[in-house]
Amino acid sequence: MNTNPVLRTPSPMEKQASGLYTRKLFVRFQEELVGTLTFMASKAEDDGESITYQVSKFGEDHKAYHVKFNVLEMKATCSCQMFEFSGLLCRHVLTVFRVTNVLTLPSRYILKRWTRNAKSNVILEERPTDIYTGYLESHTVRYNTLRHEAFKFVEEGSKSLDTYNVAMGVLQEATSRVALAKKNEGRASNVDGRNNGDSARSGIRANYTSGDHLGISDQPLSEEDMDKKIQELRDELEYTNRKCEVYRANLLSVLKDIEDHKLQLSIKVQSLKISMKDSI
Repeated sequence: MNTNPVLRTPSPMEKQASGLYTRKLFVRFQEELVGTLTFMASKAEDDGESITYQVSKFGEDHKAYHVKFNVLEMKATCSCQMFEFSGLLCRHVLTVFRVTNVLTLPSRYILKRWTRNAKSNVILEERPTDIYTGYLESHTVRYNTLRHEAFKFVEEGSKSLDTYNVAMGVLQEATSRVALAKKNEGRASNVDGRNNGDSARSGIRANYTSGDHLGISDQPLSEEDMDKKIQELRDELEYTNRKCEVYRANLLSVLKDIEDHKLQLSIKVQSLKISMKDSI
C-alpha cells in the first residue's frame, strides 16, 4: 500500500520533500533535517555577497563545518560537500537554512533523478502547492536580502549622531515610498474583484468563467462540479494558511533580531558608562 510518509517535524520543507522525493531518498533527507535540531550556526564572515557560517553540534565547536550562503542566489555550499557527491543536502546547509528562515528547498537542490517523477516525461498540471513553493522561495529571497541590507544600514547609521540623523531621514522617506508602492500595487492588482494570487491560480481553474471570480455561472452545477469547486476552495484555503505561517515565522525572526540588537546596544551602553566612570 502506497501511503504518505510520516512527518517528524512541522517544517514546510519536510512536507515539500515528502511530496517530491522517492520514499528511500525522503527518509535520508528526513534524517538530515531532523539532525539540524542538534546543530547551531554562527556567522563567521560576510563579504557583502555571501555569508559564511560555522556549523557545529552544541558543545562541539572544534568539529565545525563551514557553509557559504549567497542569499540573493539562494546558493549554499558546505565544506563536507555532501550535495556535490550525493545530490542530497547535508544537515549543515539545512541548519543554515533554518536559522536564515529558508522554509522550503530552493529549486536548484531538487534533482530530478531523486524525485518520484524521474522516469516520467509527463508535465503535471500546476497545483496550488507548486505555486506556494514558488512564492515562498522568491519571498524568502526578498526577505533575507532586505534583512541583510537593513542590518548593515543600522550598523553604519548608528556610528555617530550625524549618520544617525541621515539614516533616519532616509528611512522615513523609504517608509513613505514603500507605503505608496503597496497602495498602487493594490489598485493595479484588484481587477474583477481578484488579487494577483487569484490570477496566478486562475490557470488551475480552467472551468471558471472570466466574469465571476468564484466560478459560479448561470447554469446549475452538477454534483461533480460542486465537489471539484469545493476542493479548489480547500486548496486555496490551505495555500492562504501556509502564507500566514510564512508571515508569522518572518515576524518572529524579526522580533528575535530586534531583541538581539537591543541586547548588543545595552551591552555597549554599559561598557561606555564603565569606561566614562573609570576615566573620571
